[in-house]
Amino acid sequence: MKQTSIALFITFLLLIVMSACQENVYMDWKLRNDSWYAAHKNDPGFVTTSSGLCYKVIHQGYQRKPNTNSVVIVNYKGSLIDGSTFDSIATGSSTQLQLSGTIKGWQEGITKMNAGGKYRFYIPSNLGYDTISTNAKIPPHSVLIFDVNLIDSYN
Repeated sequence: MKQTSIALFITFLLLIVMSACQENVYMDWKLRNDSWYAAHKNDPGFVTTSSGLCYKVIHQGYQRKPNTNSVVIVNYKGSLIDGSTFDSIATGSSTQLQLSGTIKGWQEGITKMNAGGKYRFYIPSNLGYDTISTNAKIPPHSVLIFDVNLIDSYN
């Protein structure tokens, strides 16, 4: 009985230590992302909105703008500050998305675009996945960098 109690106590301590180590990894990543964002939010050609979204117009486009209830047809590349790509739909391909079902950074940024436009977004973590990510390639606290081509949209 005593050995079982000691084993459970040691297991409990190991879980606490491992959990703390994992949080330290994310805290280091958070600090790196916060520093990167602070250093890049005023990059030449970028506009920073009151929410913190940074965007650069690469090509303005020529047609209508979507709203948050629109279905958008896009191709894009999503990457992290370390340059790793976590998702992409290549040029020449496209995907349809209900804009209201995307992250806040996309909902704000894509509604600024005209169809046919191309933008680059720096999306701070609070407008992305924040402390929780549904994609194993995106750690918590990540700044997301997107190159987005808005092919078209409709309501």
